[in-house]
Amino acid sequence: MDFMGTILEFFKCVGPPIRQYVRRHGKLSEIMRNLERALQELNSKKADIKATLKAECDLGNKQPSNEVSDWWENVERINNEAHSIEEEVKKGKYFSRARLGKHAEEKIQEVKEYYQKGCSFPSLVIDEPPSRGLTLTTATLAGEKTKKVVERIWEDLMGDKVTKIGVWGMGGIGKTTIMKEINNRLQKETNKFNVVIWVTVSQPLDLIKLQTEIATALKQSLPENEDKVRRAGRLSEMLKAKAKFVLILDDMWEAFPLEEVGIPEPNEENGCKLVITTRSHRVCRSMKCKQVAVELLSKQEAFNLFIDGVGSSILQVPALNKEIINEVVEECGCLPLAIVTVAASMSGEEEIYEWQNALNELRGRLRSLNDVDTKVFRRLEFSYHRLKDEKLQQCFLYCALYPEDFAIPKDELIDHWIAEGFIEEVKDVQVKYNRGHTILNRLVNCCLLESAEDGSCVKMHDVIRDMALRITSKSPLFMVKARERLREFPGEKEWNANLERVSLMENDFEEIPSNMSPHCDILSTLLLQCNEHLQRIPECFFVHMHGLKVLNLSRTNIEVLPSSVSDLMNLRSLLLRWCENLERVPSLAKLLALQYLDLEVTSIEEVPEGMEMLENLSHLYLSSPPLKKFPTGILPRLRNLYKLKLSFGNEALRETVEEAARLSDRLDTFEGHFSTLKDFNIYVKSTDGRGSKNYCLLLSAYGMGGFLITDLKVDKSVFLEGCKICEREEPIVLPEDVQCLDMYWVDDVASLNDVLPREQGLVNIGKFSHDLKVLSFGRCPNLKSLFSLRLLPALQNLEDLEVIECDSIEEIVAVEDEETQKELPTNTIITLPRLKKLRFSNLLEFKSFCSDNGVLVCNSLQEIEVRGCPKLKRLSLSLPLLDNGQPSPPPALKVIEIKKELWESLEWDQPNAKDVLNPYCKFVVL
Repeated sequence: MDFMGTILEFFKCVGPPIRQYVRRHGKLSEIMRNLERALQELNSKKADIKATLKAECDLGNKQPSNEVSDWWENVERINNEAHSIEEEVKKGKYFSRARLGKHAEEKIQEVKEYYQKGCSFPSLVIDEPPSRGLTLTTATLAGEKTKKVVERIWEDLMGDKVTKIGVWGMGGIGKTTIMKEINNRLQKETNKFNVVIWVTVSQPLDLIKLQTEIATALKQSLPENEDKVRRAGRLSEMLKAKAKFVLILDDMWEAFPLEEVGIPEPNEENGCKLVITTRSHRVCRSMKCKQVAVELLSKQEAFNLFIDGVGSSILQVPALNKEIINEVVEECGCLPLAIVTVAASMSGEEEIYEWQNALNELRGRLRSLNDVDTKVFRRLEFSYHRLKDEKLQQCFLYCALYPEDFAIPKDELIDHWIAEGFIEEVKDVQVKYNRGHTILNRLVNCCLLESAEDGSCVKMHDVIRDMALRITSKSPLFMVKARERLREFPGEKEWNANLERVSLMENDFEEIPSNMSPHCDILSTLLLQCNEHLQRIPECFFVHMHGLKVLNLSRTNIEVLPSSVSDLMNLRSLLLRWCENLERVPSLAKLLALQYLDLEVTSIEEVPEGMEMLENLSHLYLSSPPLKKFPTGILPRLRNLYKLKLSFGNEALRETVEEAARLSDRLDTFEGHFSTLKDFNIYVKSTDGRGSKNYCLLLSAYGMGGFLITDLKVDKSVFLEGCKICEREEPIVLPEDVQCLDMYWVDDVASLNDVLPREQGLVNIGKFSHDLKVLSFGRCPNLKSLFSLRLLPALQNLEDLEVIECDSIEEIVAVEDEETQKELPTNTIITLPRLKKLRFSNLLEFKSFCSDNGVLVCNSLQEIEVRGCPKLKRLSLSLPLLDNGQPSPPPALKVIEIKKELWESLEWDQPNAKDVLNPYCKFVVL
């Protein structure tokens, strides 16, 4: 009886777990459906919260609360973990069913908990820390008169009575320079205003665009599909939320009612201010602004500004006397822009006859002119004519084809100049680029262009552009209607037979009239890019444009390129980038002069007919997502290729991949998208582990979507996205000289060691790149650590380290085994002598940079960013020591972005380390 009782007790204990095991095993499919339904509810709640957040944050001054941010991170984690369970279930392993059922049920319970949390937030947002605006680059203020104007404006801004100020004066007199000085002063004035907003208005006036730019300056956005009235309401709420603001509208040409845009009327009660700059006092009057006129410089101020520009050493040249210099300055009319440009054109001239010629030329241009604007243009034209070289002048005028205040990418401009023939024909493409940059530098040094966007672009001052358009209204003849919101294509009468260049970029027309065929035999450039509504171009449109050299249809909505393009035998540049609906390109067999062909991110499925004939191609961009394969035999015939972008497609042939690899040693730049690990490895092996001078290799299981990058931080990059790279049969082979390695959603990597080259099963660190500068991991769910101590010698050039949303990672540097751990000294020194930037974001298990006995020595560190790392205990950072033995911050350190609560909880190996680093902290909410 006792024996039977024992058995019954045993079954009472083990029965329920067995029943649970059997139930989960048999009903796994049902459990997974329950999980799917629960996830749908949670993700619907997530979408609702996202929409509410956007609405509340768009009103301004708000950002997600810490509680909401943590909830969001956990919902992301739950989705990832549920996805992992689904993937395991799909494998169909019989003996894993009960275990997976248990995990799924646990996940369902967690999903329900987070759904309830999502329903119970008291508030989704909190007030965001204030952002004051941007500090702008500016020239030195010229003259006491100008400085007095600045002080008058400043006095009105600091006072309460004047709420709207209109700064007016002739073009080139220095209005923008004055307001940049005011803007930069306001950034330091922390008590009076909450935010300073700078927007360049330019012409023609576009209120929708103005609304968008004001919202962008506030780091917010407006719905594109809403009408102007609704957008105005939203913008008004954003600005009101900022309370005391200064809105600076530079270069206004027309007055407009503030309420139409959504700008609250500035008054004493709300403490807001509006400042405009304009050439017209009538605009100031219409906007009801207090007028502040900017006057010409005095003669002495003009002379001083001229000497600053031409160089004070000119006064020491024996052949020159002060009198002739003064006479040249007088002809500039005391206008700052004219003085600066003429001075720049005379810089380095020391012969008396050059100065006499310049004086005569200036006087000849201004004689018998009464109109003030015309005199201004003629003074500026002097600098244009001083260029002397006709091709240099053509390069300058070409810039006027772009819209007003447009940042023109330097490389794009040089590409067009090369295609036009402005740069002499030489076989070496790099020599052409060098010449192009020399021309740009000359034009910038002559003050005819301005450097912009950190030096990657150039701009034309609006007055200089007006002067250029004045020249091109006669000879050479241009038609420029860029960004004029045209809804109808210019009629045939406007297409003069003598037109040489036409720019209709960034307009709103949908089609070109079906029978239009302009007779423009000498037209060499036609810019139609960014006409996003343009759907149809008639077959006959290009029939009489046999001289065309540059045709840009990028970012249009066309589906078919007219067959008349096939006969443009002088065409050198055919640009169709981001024509996402473009499915067919006619034969290119006759376009033997073609040097640039850009079909990046189009919908073509096959390579255009006649590609093998284009032996003069230097730039071929054919990274089109639907492209199935690139035929063999074409690439070897393109002997002059300099830059190549190619997507190999799912049906890529081994021969094509090998052909691309054989080009690597003579290409300046190669950007390749591989859909399979096999093709990626074939390419890398075929280049002997070393690619082109510049390369970007992308291995991705997803579509291209324009992912490839041209403005890379480094020259040689590899991006791995949503793919498996640690297959036993064929592990990934990386180039031996890679400088940037970026992995995103690679779920079979536990450490960088997994991708190290191996020989006979052993890791060969010698064959891993010692040139690595940038290392980035994102959403790699099984990543446990980044690298081991063994790999450290190969990372001595590392500059940028980033880990984002990798849920399993606990430390960056790992010790391989217990034996190694025992052999380590008390404090293992981990030296990364060139590391500048550390970024850790949303790492739920991250505890320290390295194990408890490791410290990071990195005196080159400039930026540290830590967000969403709740378990972080130590940064493991060893600070340099002063002579007195006290720690000091790394000499290059600029900022540490971190949550205040996390910062306060961190442990440090060195006493006073936290106090030393505290001044560099920028505390963040998320």
